[in-house]
Amino acid sequence: MKIRHFAFAALALFTLSAVAAPKTPKKKKTTPAAVKSDLPAGKAATGTHFSYAYGVAQVPDMKAYLLQTQGIDSTQYLALGQALEGRFSDAEIARYRAIVTGADIAAQVKANVVVLNRTFGGSETANYADASLILKGMSDGIAGRASFSPDSAKTVVNDQRDYQLNERRKANLAYLENYKKQKGVVALPSGLLYKAVRKGNGALPADTSTVEVNYEGKLIDGTVFDSSYKRGETTSFPLNQVIKGWQEGLKHMPVGSEYELVIPYTLAYGEAGTRGIPPFATLIFKVELKSIKK
Repeated sequence: MKIRHFAFAALALFTLSAVAAPKTPKKKKTTPAAVKSDLPAGKAATGTHFSYAYGVAQVPDMKAYLLQTQGIDSTQYLALGQALEGRFSDAEIARYRAIVTGADIAAQVKANVVVLNRTFGGSETANYADASLILKGMSDGIAGRASFSPDSAKTVVNDQRDYQLNERRKANLAYLENYKKQKGVVALPSGLLYKAVRKGNGALPADTSTVEVNYEGKLIDGTVFDSSYKRGETTSFPLNQVIKGWQEGLKHMPVGSEYELVIPYTLAYGEAGTRGIPPFATLIFKVELKSIKK
């Protein structure tokens, strides 16, 4: 979790931008502290003159940087200027840093509730995790007034995670058992299930084949996690570089076929899952084998 800060490296970028900018005639402006903006031709700037000019030169790019990366606009320029001039004590700066850090953490927790609902509540729409209570727990824990010890709290979290993992595993196994009973389903010894929607009469892929396919992948709740149809183009890949369920299933498909492959987690992404695929997930693929490229 990153604390908002003004990167010194960005300051160097401001400087380069300012130096590289072409000169354009401007009216002279009065500057404070008797630092004038004019300089006799051919004369070196004094350290005083240069230092002040160097600071002013940063401002246009600095404003854009702060607005884009930190959301700081003209309504905060007074406080920003006071901080630049060192008008806050170390204690005040530490307090403001804690405030900003807390606000950033709170925003991240609120944004992460969907993931927590999926992991600990069973689905993204479970309305299980409560961001306000999570933040209250964090606040109480930091203040030393939490009703749980950290170890007890971790036990609650871990037990809930394990419960949901077990429920997900049971639901996916039940789906496989029910699907296996459907008419036309072929069950292979590995646990892979498939059904021919349309059987072609072309060649069968080999382990080393590169295949061209159209496909759509779903979870047992109907969530589509990947689709070449949505991208509007077929996909090609070496068959020996995809999940085991695809490797085995496509070798039963003649070119021109459309199959439904139902792949258990043991032939897909296992007990851990991967991005967009939860642990123990059964994957349901509609696959059209268009061609074998080699």
